[in-house]
Amino acid sequence: MQREPKKDIAERSKPYHLHVYTTHNNCRVVFTYPSGKLVKNGWWTSGSCGFKGANKSSYEAGYQCAVRAFKRVEEEIARPNFKDGGVSPVTLALKFKGFGWGREAVQKAFMTSEGDNIRASVVVVEDRTPIKIGGTRAKKARRL
Repeated sequence: MQREPKKDIAERSKPYHLHVYTTHNNCRVVFTYPSGKLVKNGWWTSGSCGFKGANKSSYEAGYQCAVRAFKRVEEEIARPNFKDGGVSPVTLALKFKGFGWGREAVQKAFMTSEGDNIRASVVVVEDRTPIKIGGTRAKKARRL
């Protein structure tokens, strides 16, 4: 019983992107087509998930954003590809940017039962957080 060799990532269809932007004050999840265009109803923030004020930066807010995003990704995976007449082989690239509670929450949601249906579609996980190396001198620390 031989296994078929795995296709190279370049040979597969280009992946959709799930961008996760987290800051110390908010969490934003954006779902885009391979071209970079936003999928219809494909963005979620802590505020759009019903969290206000300081709660927008909480772990639970990031988790709820992730769960809603995963449901929308599942809908896109189930959508038929009309060119081929069958179900489209949707692949997904998960891209993280920033340091916040939402980052850890999205990772946990991805590894739990909420992420079961999309986990097989993920081909790339990237960390796109810009890290300053060298550069100008930092601003003086504020003392209270």
